[in-house]
Amino acid sequence: MLKNKELKQLIMVELLLFVFVLFVGILFYRYIDSKYKKEFVKSNGYIISALLNTHPELEEEVIDAILSGKGNYNEGKEILKKYGLDDSGTLNYLESFHNLGFQLIVEIILFILMIFVCLSFSYWWFLKRQYRGFNQLGEYMDQVLNGNSTLDIKDYEEGDLSTFKNDVYKLTVKLQEGRDQSLKDKKELEQVLSDISHQIKTPLTSMYVIHDILGKEDIDIDTKNQFLDKNRKQLERIEWLVSSLLKMSRLDSGSVTLKLESQSLKSVIGEALEPLQIPMELKDIQVLIKGEDVEVFMDPHWTVEVFVNVLKNAYEHTEKGGAITITISSNPLYTEVSIRDTGCGIKKEELPHIFKRFYTGSSSKESIGVGLNMAKKVMEKQKGEIYATSIEGEGTTFFVKFYKNMV
Repeated sequence: MLKNKELKQLIMVELLLFVFVLFVGILFYRYIDSKYKKEFVKSNGYIISALLNTHPELEEEVIDAILSGKGNYNEGKEILKKYGLDDSGTLNYLESFHNLGFQLIVEIILFILMIFVCLSFSYWWFLKRQYRGFNQLGEYMDQVLNGNSTLDIKDYEEGDLSTFKNDVYKLTVKLQEGRDQSLKDKKELEQVLSDISHQIKTPLTSMYVIHDILGKEDIDIDTKNQFLDKNRKQLERIEWLVSSLLKMSRLDSGSVTLKLESQSLKSVIGEALEPLQIPMELKDIQVLIKGEDVEVFMDPHWTVEVFVNVLKNAYEHTEKGGAITITISSNPLYTEVSIRDTGCGIKKEELPHIFKRFYTGSSSKESIGVGLNMAKKVMEKQKGEIYATSIEGEGTTFFVKFYKNMV
């Protein structure tokens, strides 16, 4: 509670007010004491003057009695009572004391009123500052709700109100970042849907053309089989696209939790090569695996997807009779798999973009631009790395790195 700047200010004001009241009270006490002394001297002066005018020889005895308090109080009281000068009657010579008492009561009341006014003013000042801060917050939030997010309400002072202002500002920044991210995601979604529509429309258009051709009666059986084979390839392309997009959506949404375990690299690479063996044999592409087998912490299922997409890319860009060389190497920092093809290579200006979603280079023939993007996402989730180098006319090499002691 003492960290509250406003409360500390109020306590400081109250302490200063207390010191002020104490000081005024001391002065007030000295003022009253001085008045009583004057009235006491005045009253006794009248008595001594009247007494000594008649008996001047008693001066020392009278003064000594006043200063030392000698004599019989009760005897003196009885003498005064004999003349009606007791506390039940009216003492005319003490009228000034009555007036002084009334005056003191009035002054005490005024003093209390002054303290009340000072306290009321200090609380009013404190509450005014507090409500001014809350009104500022209210106006700020109205501006934010109306779309003005450029305002700055940060407060570098101490106190709960300042802390609250800073928290509101942080919340506003977070909401603005969330809104900006939402708009960015919306634009990206629109772009992705546009790309998906384009990717699906191309094979569908081809399939419609093939359907129309197959509907002709004069088509021979060989031509028909060729078009049916093309139609099947377009269906496979759509299936690959849909399957890849579903996998990527799971990665993007965070619904996928990779289960890392020690696994043989050669067994994972072998599993990735299985669906490509027949197409590679038909193109007479040789696959060479070099290096010793290494155990690596990975998610076997998703790492197979990485190598499938990289090998598929190498297969698509390697001409008939070419070769794909897979090399496994390891050092104390990481284990690396390089996959080199003998294809046409990637242009220098296109190389930085090959891992972007739906990006297809000028040399792409069958690629739809999702495989390498998926491979990059999986490797990033495994705290690994994937990148490529390429020389036009000589081929491309992909590097897949698994860093040690990162899991």
